[in-house]
Amino acid sequence: MELEASFIKECAGRVGFHACGIAEASALPDFDATLQSWLSHGYNADMQYMQRNADKRGDPRLLYAGARSVISVLVSYKPIQTVEGPLKIARYAYSVDYHLRLKQMLFELIAEIKKRYPDFSGRPFVDTAPISDKRWASAAGLGWIGRNTLLVSLQYGSFCNIGEVVTDSSVDKYDSQVENRCNGCDLCVSSCPNQALHCVDGRYMLDATRCTAYNTIENRDERLPEGLHTGGYVFGCDICQEVCPHNKKAPATVEVEKEKIEKIQRLFDATEEEFDAITKGTPLSRINYRQWLRNLNQGTPSRDHPFSQS
Repeated sequence: MELEASFIKECAGRVGFHACGIAEASALPDFDATLQSWLSHGYNADMQYMQRNADKRGDPRLLYAGARSVISVLVSYKPIQTVEGPLKIARYAYSVDYHLRLKQMLFELIAEIKKRYPDFSGRPFVDTAPISDKRWASAAGLGWIGRNTLLVSLQYGSFCNIGEVVTDSSVDKYDSQVENRCNGCDLCVSSCPNQALHCVDGRYMLDATRCTAYNTIENRDERLPEGLHTGGYVFGCDICQEVCPHNKKAPATVEVEKEKIEKIQRLFDATEEEFDAITKGTPLSRINYRQWLRNLNQGTPSRDHPFSQS
């Protein structure tokens, strides 16, 4: 079955996605070599799952039998308001868990497509299976991989959540990749207080062992690494995104209700019961109360970083 690409994108817009692109399902060029290089340097820290099913991450045909197309979509989450205070959480955590929200939107997209193509079938993914969301979004023309190793959309910057539908249908027109617009800028690299971004063989890679976002979320140790400079972040980190010129000009798309901001602010002196209640159904539920207290008490703001505590 061949689908009309313009119709697919119209459906994505009706569902609420900010952008949609479509790439032909095949092996991503140089993906395996880049992933293996990243793993060989130990940049995956304790994320051992990144070593499993490595071949599938760059070739959806190994993940979905008969795959012919990858429909990539993104939703901007740049908030109109930010939570003020000396301690911060990453902006994506202001709202409900994006895995749940985007997965529901992808099912709605499939239902919309079926209205014209009843025999359409596809499998939705939102960062929950071995498929490289940002690399496929780049292949579908939604942006490029910036030096902060994130997808950067020319219109929405990198404050975006990504999902895709892998289908056994082809389309009448596939999208082309866009050129990298970093243009020599290395603000994200130089602004990281832990020097977590490295250029290896011409490609920028994230060393998770040095990354504040990894350590305040994925790291389950009793203590944070000695000397980790958090820039005031206690869940995730947005520093490499805050300095990006493309993010500075990207539109803010999300209205954060006063009630949500007040709930987040209450977390900083919450009991365990209050913490569990406030974080339920949000990205903050990825950590437990013990980690939360660890992050609050052990993070070291960088003394020479513009986002440090005074």
